[in-house]
Amino acid sequence: MRFIDTHAHLNLSEFKKDLPEVIERAKKAGIIKCIVVGIDKKTGNQALELKKAFPEFIEIAIGFHPHEVKKLTELDYQWLEEHLPQAIALGEIGLDWVKEYSPKELQIKHFEKLLELARIYKKPVILHLRGDLSFWDFSLDLLKAYRDLALLFHCFTSEKEIALKILEFNSMLSLPGVITFDKARALQEAVKTIPIERIVLETDCPYLSPVPMRGKRNEPAFLIYTAQKLAELKETTIEKVAEITTQNAIKFFNLNQ
Repeated sequence: MRFIDTHAHLNLSEFKKDLPEVIERAKKAGIIKCIVVGIDKKTGNQALELKKAFPEFIEIAIGFHPHEVKKLTELDYQWLEEHLPQAIALGEIGLDWVKEYSPKELQIKHFEKLLELARIYKKPVILHLRGDLSFWDFSLDLLKAYRDLALLFHCFTSEKEIALKILEFNSMLSLPGVITFDKARALQEAVKTIPIERIVLETDCPYLSPVPMRGKRNEPAFLIYTAQKLAELKETTIEKVAEITTQNAIKFFNLNQ
């Protein structure tokens, strides 16, 4: 079986001491690629360094997380445009109205500016979107102007109603270890309605460790537990989940096989 972890933060300090061992465990678990995501200039540069160190295993996405946009300058955008050709996607970018570390108006301004950059550079987009039902109505309405872009809704944890609206876009939904949580009933019901051809898998490590690894630092090798749960929800085999979700990621990100 082959898997792709479509969203990992191996560029964070949690992996500083044992990254080679983390990558070795991932490979043994069948992970053939790991997409390391930058959330600002610092973590973007760290992702670029990891790509140099592990060129066969790591791909990168760079962008500005909505939490970080209040700090942005034109120099940050110059850096992004300089290095975007080395990335397979622009992200993660989006809106976060749960924590709202950056003002909503500023989040919207930079979100639209970054979406325009994705269009110019013809890059797929990794989206970070968090909020209530009215937030989703607002976000999806905003995204209607960008239907031409390939959109990946990262870390999807919402209900069926929102999933069905997302499927109207040129989009994929990325499922994290949250689908293994006992209390994630609404999400599990939503997953049953999403065609598997529109699903990719992610860890979002070091966060959101799946059952039975909750309480531990998440890592790419743990993707297998999310895949097992998806197979259960879809009433299929884990081999089929591996085959389809991996091909979905290869196609979405235009990866060399």
